[in-house]
Amino acid sequence: LPKTDFPMRGNLPQKEPEVIQFWEDQNIYQKMIDKNAENEAFVMPDGPPYANGNIHIGHVLNKVLKDMVIKYRNLSGRPSHFIPGWDCHGLPIEHKVTKELGSKRKDMSAKDIRELCRQEARKWVGIQKEEFRRLGVLADWENPYLTIDPEYEAEEVRELARVLENGILYRGEKPVYWCWALQTALAEAEVEYANYKSPSVYVKFNVKNDNGLGLPENTSVVIWTTTPWTLPSNLAIAVGEGFTYGLYQNGNDHLLLAQGLKETIEKTAEIELKEVKTFSGNEVEGIVTQHPFIDRESPVILGHHVSLEAGTGCVHIAPGHGRDDYIIGMKYGLPIYSPVDEAGLYTADVPEYEGEHIFKVNPKIVERLKESGHLIHFKEIEHSYPHCWRSKTPLIFRATPQWFLRVDDENYNVREKALKILNDIQFVPKWGEARMRSMIENRPDWCLSRQRMWGVPIPVFYCKDCGKEKITKDILLRVADQMEKNQGMEAYFEGEVSDLLGDEACDHCSSTEFTKGKDILDVWFDSGVCHAAVQSRRKGLKPIADIYLEGSDQHRGWFQTSLLSSISSRGEAPFKTLVTHGFVNDAKGRKMSKSLGNVIAPQDWIKKSGAEILRLFTAYEDYGQDLNCGPENFKRITDSYRRFRNTMRFLLGNLNGFDPKSSYISHEKLLPLDRWALHKLNQLIEKTTQAYENYEFYKVYHALNHFMTVELSATYLDILKDRLYVDHQNSLQRQSAQTVLFELVNTLCSLMAPVLSFLAEETYRYVPGKEFESIFLKPFPQTKDEWKDEELDKNHSAIFEVRSEILKKIEELRAEKVIRASLEAKVEVQVSGETFQSLQSFQKFLPEYFIVSQVVLKEGDHQIQVTKADGEKCERCWHYDVQTGKNPEFPGVCPRCVEALK
Repeated sequence: LPKTDFPMRGNLPQKEPEVIQFWEDQNIYQKMIDKNAENEAFVMPDGPPYANGNIHIGHVLNKVLKDMVIKYRNLSGRPSHFIPGWDCHGLPIEHKVTKELGSKRKDMSAKDIRELCRQEARKWVGIQKEEFRRLGVLADWENPYLTIDPEYEAEEVRELARVLENGILYRGEKPVYWCWALQTALAEAEVEYANYKSPSVYVKFNVKNDNGLGLPENTSVVIWTTTPWTLPSNLAIAVGEGFTYGLYQNGNDHLLLAQGLKETIEKTAEIELKEVKTFSGNEVEGIVTQHPFIDRESPVILGHHVSLEAGTGCVHIAPGHGRDDYIIGMKYGLPIYSPVDEAGLYTADVPEYEGEHIFKVNPKIVERLKESGHLIHFKEIEHSYPHCWRSKTPLIFRATPQWFLRVDDENYNVREKALKILNDIQFVPKWGEARMRSMIENRPDWCLSRQRMWGVPIPVFYCKDCGKEKITKDILLRVADQMEKNQGMEAYFEGEVSDLLGDEACDHCSSTEFTKGKDILDVWFDSGVCHAAVQSRRKGLKPIADIYLEGSDQHRGWFQTSLLSSISSRGEAPFKTLVTHGFVNDAKGRKMSKSLGNVIAPQDWIKKSGAEILRLFTAYEDYGQDLNCGPENFKRITDSYRRFRNTMRFLLGNLNGFDPKSSYISHEKLLPLDRWALHKLNQLIEKTTQAYENYEFYKVYHALNHFMTVELSATYLDILKDRLYVDHQNSLQRQSAQTVLFELVNTLCSLMAPVLSFLAEETYRYVPGKEFESIFLKPFPQTKDEWKDEELDKNHSAIFEVRSEILKKIEELRAEKVIRASLEAKVEVQVSGETFQSLQSFQKFLPEYFIVSQVVLKEGDHQIQVTKADGEKCERCWHYDVQTGKNPEFPGVCPRCVEALK
């Protein structure tokens, strides 16, 4: 009978830590890599999570997917290092530290603040490291990479030097996303969109000079804006070159606006417009208008971005507060005017609002326009608006001096190179390519500088006499060398200018007196140069990785910044394949948030039910789309886990007494059913291998689940029980079955190991005659030609179709209480053609296959009858046989059991 010490209950919260301890005590991660050291490495760097809080369910999905990749690649023969990383600079940590300090902040130096930030980051690195380890992730946990490591910070500056050498690093004053709450510039990847209420206004700019068009004296050009606070910065009005503009009478006024928007404006502003005359956009260009409340002219110019989707077709231009406005302003020689300071307050350039916050001035400007008669219509609208990812406050566009990486350069065109390189990148899923391509096609120059203190410095020096910047490749490399030797960023921030700069002189005025720049690099540049700071420097890795694997938000984040930084410095992509997973939402598909109370904390789940269920969750569905997560999902996954565990327990239990050295039966001597099982196992190996190779882990789960549920539990093992329990332990029948069970348990352990790592390791401990210390040191299964038997599979498919029909009829008789068990049945099967031939070929095995006592096979029209079996019930095997009890030496048993008992 089945016997095993393998427990029925997993007791995962207690047992999993023991398995993790075994892996660590025996150094299984390193042994797993070393065993394939001579083979070509497979490289997948870790896109670093941010070190500022406990891991969430999204982290679990990401890290376990990576763990599956690393484990499979090592098992399949390619050494695959996994160097975990953490992103440690940036606003969130600095913001948290300064917030906790409160009033103490003003008494502390920048160095003191940076040290507290460093401690905060390292604290969360330690916490997250243990949380990731608890998931069963095998990695080089003792040697992670941190973006605050001196060697990492130094390599980041060297990478900046390479960008500078390629001529695409420049300092310019242009509008960037600006967080007035945190007083710093932001990159595209740091912007979130949320609903926001804005004042929507239609404003008249009175025509001062009609450029010879013969317009009535009371004519105004009408603009529309949702940012009245930018009107003090207005310097022009843009119209579309290819559009038709109408002069419309409205009472005593004449209004100039796009003909295509007339009806929309009439409906929205509740006014009536009577067309007087039309003009082309080219004719309208050159009109000069008067600013509504500032003594300033506002000329009408042509704009590439003018559309008829909304507004009036006449766009208010403030070059200091808009990206397209800036481009048009540069074309027409307009000043980059931005009378707003870093806190979002008007400067002295707007004396009537000086010191007031721009958003608080919005209603004052609306009221002012109303009083002066320049306001046609006002309404509050709710629309999607950019917000800061950290402060959650609405952003503004604000022109400030910043350092940029130019993406469109005539000598070194990063955008062009990136779009060309995308043709050679493999995307999993394929939709990732269109998403990435669109983002690169439409992205602006990369704003690299930030006005904060917690980050890698941009080592630039400003002349005390003329204010011009001094930055060269040699200076950057010299600073980088000192950073690597002396406490990273502190070598720059705390070092003497003379030590850092040497005897350099200003290129403009020859002065040798300089001050250090205080700007730091964008954190996305920090993590983006992993290809240089980690892949190119760590043993076992290489500059061009086989894959990068991250969430779908990283097309605008790490995927993109890694690609652009690598192309900007080296002219090549840092990866061959991009694998993208979706987000994890709640059971209703909603984003998880504390306010909704729908957050599933992995720490709580692990304490309750173990990490293996979370691992199985990552492979349960196609990660290429967003995943839903809730109690019902986990219940189904837990049920699946129990099926897997019970199957492995059954296999181990029936290997009791089996010695692979003496009991193993060669393939040609195996019984047909056992050879069929190996054929199906061969197919499973092929399916799962292909799924792992294609990063389709949900197909691994479904293949394993189908095999264990249908091919094993419902078919092979169901049939096999009789042979295992009844035949003598040294008989060919039983040893043939055990040989296959041995192959099954060994193979299934390996196939499931990257996903169900704890179950695979625990099961492997009980495998008789196991050859390896850990399942992760056992080579991944490969298909065997001798196991392949399509003809056998075809015949058994026909047999099992008939079997399904028989089982249904038996169930009907059991329900009617004609029989109590299938072994009380005798089956008469009448079939024809290939089905008859298949059954006839294996006629002597049919009672075993159908789990009945007798089978009569006839050729003819399809017909199946089930009746009571002939003979008496055997007290040992419960089969019915007319010869049962005829042997006086073994009364009450059938001839088959007599043979076993002898």
